[in-house]
Amino acid sequence: MKSIFKIAWRSLWRNRRRTLLTAASVVLSLTLALFMRSMQFGSYEQMIQAGVNQVGDLQVHDSGYWENQSLDRAFFESKNMDETFKDVPGIKNVLPGLETFSLASYGKQTKGILVSGIDPSLQNRQTNLAEKIIKGKYLTKPDEVLIGDQMAKFLKIDIGDSLVLLGQGYRGLTAYGIYKVAGIFHLPSLQMNTSLLYMSLTDAQNFVYPYQAGLLTDVSVFLKSQSDIDNVKKALEEKLGKKYEVIPWQTMLSDILQTIKVDNVSGQIMLLILYVIAAFGIFSTILMMTMEKRKQYAVMISVGMQRSKLIAVSVVETFIVAFLGILAGLIIATPILFYLHYNPIPMTGDMAKMYLEFNIEPILPFSIKAHVFLSQTFIVLGLSLLSALYPIIYLSRFNVLNAFRH
Repeated sequence: MKSIFKIAWRSLWRNRRRTLLTAASVVLSLTLALFMRSMQFGSYEQMIQAGVNQVGDLQVHDSGYWENQSLDRAFFESKNMDETFKDVPGIKNVLPGLETFSLASYGKQTKGILVSGIDPSLQNRQTNLAEKIIKGKYLTKPDEVLIGDQMAKFLKIDIGDSLVLLGQGYRGLTAYGIYKVAGIFHLPSLQMNTSLLYMSLTDAQNFVYPYQAGLLTDVSVFLKSQSDIDNVKKALEEKLGKKYEVIPWQTMLSDILQTIKVDNVSGQIMLLILYVIAAFGIFSTILMMTMEKRKQYAVMISVGMQRSKLIAVSVVETFIVAFLGILAGLIIATPILFYLHYNPIPMTGDMAKMYLEFNIEPILPFSIKAHVFLSQTFIVLGLSLLSALYPIIYLSRFNVLNAFRH
């Protein structure tokens, strides 16, 4: 094997231009594939992370709430539940919440909105909500609310004005209240700016059911690592029992995952076209290299070299060129992708507006996860080695006399 490798190595560098051209085609193929998939998977990771930041890695509800999201399926917070969250390892943060729909009225304007009751300090620690305030201040006192800038514009309401809320409370009660607008926020999502209202969790509980404290519709659970999600989900289900359901982010963000699957198919089609072009580029250089070495093959067979060893030399040559091309491609692409991962490209214009409508930061991120590099490396290596079939077939049918005639 050592002699075969030595012959292949020397044979490659007899024509440096040919060898470098073959390696360059591998470098180009791998680099383009890495950039395409890194950008695509980076966008997917960004979409998922934006969704998880809003809903949590897991959510705990009363059993059946996810299928029928009615306020009547809310539950009361218990001491046992709080202790459960503290006992389960891997949990980073827990955000209790209460959501209900209501009519918001100011003057002659009325609008249907989603009321979200939050713990102001915990919510701000997790989502930096206070930094989204563009006018007024964050929640600091009872009977205060935060509204989106588009809602404020529609209702023609400003800081310090009183907003009337009217809706259905828990167990058929009528929910009503008058609240002072403490701040106006702007979030990336147009829908959230138009129809979302934040108030303290205590105020929300009093709004829908003033007779007993601790009413919740959900508890969002944020994990230290998403790799722990299955273990944490199983532990919570065992400790909380059948009275509660534990929903993973994959279920809550199923629409986003479906969008990603559809987009990934289109990306794979584009990548397939790139692979076909790359395969033809690599094959053409291997073909040229094989045809140029006809007389060299004829001489080697004439002096007694076995065809099987000659085929092995040809395969080793292809592997060496592919390996050198892949190594050079990784050296070129890796630092650039790492730089773009930590310094993503900002989006502008209509594309930025589209990103904002989906509550996604308008940047073009790049993924640096290992599977991006490994998958493309093995695919390009496979395409390169597949091209070695031609010299194998050619040498198995090689005619020494015909080679000397040409």
